[in-house]
Amino acid sequence: MLEAAGIIFVLICRLFMSKLYTLCGGNLVGVMFGSVNKSIWENCKILLLPYLFWSLIELMSVSPHMRRFTSCKTISLYFLGLSYIGLSLIFGAENQSIFIAALCTALAFVLSFALYRSKFNVQTLFAPSVFLLFLFWAVYFSFTPFPPQNAVFLDSESGLYGIIPTHIDLGAAALDAMYYFS
Repeated sequence: MLEAAGIIFVLICRLFMSKLYTLCGGNLVGVMFGSVNKSIWENCKILLLPYLFWSLIELMSVSPHMRRFTSCKTISLYFLGLSYIGLSLIFGAENQSIFIAALCTALAFVLSFALYRSKFNVQTLFAPSVFLLFLFWAVYFSFTPFPPQNAVFLDSESGLYGIIPTHIDLGAAALDAMYYFS
């Protein structure tokens, strides 16, 4: 039951967070927690944070075995991010739909539930899971202002990376992007 509620929660938060940057007027809260452009990374980022937040809600409300739960949620968090990025690259950055987000989110919750209920000894992965959570936060907070120059971080509308300036000639940026990629 919590997994189904989690899927709905993550998707509703995704819709809100996709507009957060413009709602905040482009300030720091909007940059860190919203989507600053239409790149695959920014759309993935607004799925991952609600997933983590829902995991904290589950951890506090259900009181599962913490080491096992943390390991399962970390594995499924990385699965969510990698599957969303992979499907978005396969189907094209401009075709990022709610369907891909819903599918990846549902599969991540199912994976987490299946791992937690399985007989695998996943609690032994607690230390690497904590390290991977810290690594996730480092990546999360650094790739929006300083994105690598690859297809995952490319804004499909402007052809730019990272935070798009407010007063930009999108036609010139599109022509530059065409020249750069040809």
